[in-house]
Amino acid sequence: MAVKYREKAQKSIVKFQSTAWLLYLYSLLFLGATFAQLAQGKLLGFLISGGVFFGTLLAATWMSSGRRNKFHYRQRKFVIQKPFPLMMLASLTLGACSFVGSWLVAGMGIFESVAYGLAAAVGSVLWYGMDEVTSSSFGAVRDQDSKEILALSEQSIVNIEQANKHIANRELSAYLSKIVKTSREVVNTLVNHPEKIPQARRFLHSYLGATESVIKRYADTHQLVDNDSLEKNFKQVLQNIDQVFEEQNQKLLENQVFDLDVDIEVLNTLMERQGIN
Repeated sequence: MAVKYREKAQKSIVKFQSTAWLLYLYSLLFLGATFAQLAQGKLLGFLISGGVFFGTLLAATWMSSGRRNKFHYRQRKFVIQKPFPLMMLASLTLGACSFVGSWLVAGMGIFESVAYGLAAAVGSVLWYGMDEVTSSSFGAVRDQDSKEILALSEQSIVNIEQANKHIANRELSAYLSKIVKTSREVVNTLVNHPEKIPQARRFLHSYLGATESVIKRYADTHQLVDNDSLEKNFKQVLQNIDQVFEEQNQKLLENQVFDLDVDIEVLNTLMERQGIN
């Protein structure tokens, strides 16, 4: 039970760190101005203040989403398409809202309002930073289809890593770390030797994808039930996956043809037998 509460606390910390809470607090200034305009019966002022409030709230939401996108982007080496620059959009929106708020709500002069808007936008950029600008490196891989395979494979590996953070059993976690390490070795080998990608295509599509699905399901369900039998069964599955990953990685290094038909069938049968699939 303590482990479950600790996992929830860790999730809350990560979510809090990615949230632009300062911008949410800043938006409350305009919320107060909106109610003040309403109390004074100023309809136009109420509408302008309300619009500025919602605009600032939207900037805070975009900044939070942009920070999460940046975090996930930095976890990956192979990305086909960069996420939309939400952090920059949020800073520009904040600057525009601050300009309108200071000019039409607070009654400042036009030049003061411009300076206030610029200060808000620049301050947002300095405090939160900007969207990720580095490009992905696919090495010698030029084929678009091959790039997509590598990007999807890395996404599966990252998802396995994320699921591993929620598994308290150290032995099971160690197996997952080893599987992740081997998977990255396979992907790195393919980046350096793109001609081997057709050879590994089925391994990446079928086996790595199935492994990700199994691990994510276990990470979700083991927090809901306290079952020693489930952990024992999952350990057997991980041992099988680890063995197959090592064998396929070795075959790839030795330029041998992958033979996944039997391996995939064994994995599916084992998962069904253990009640995990």
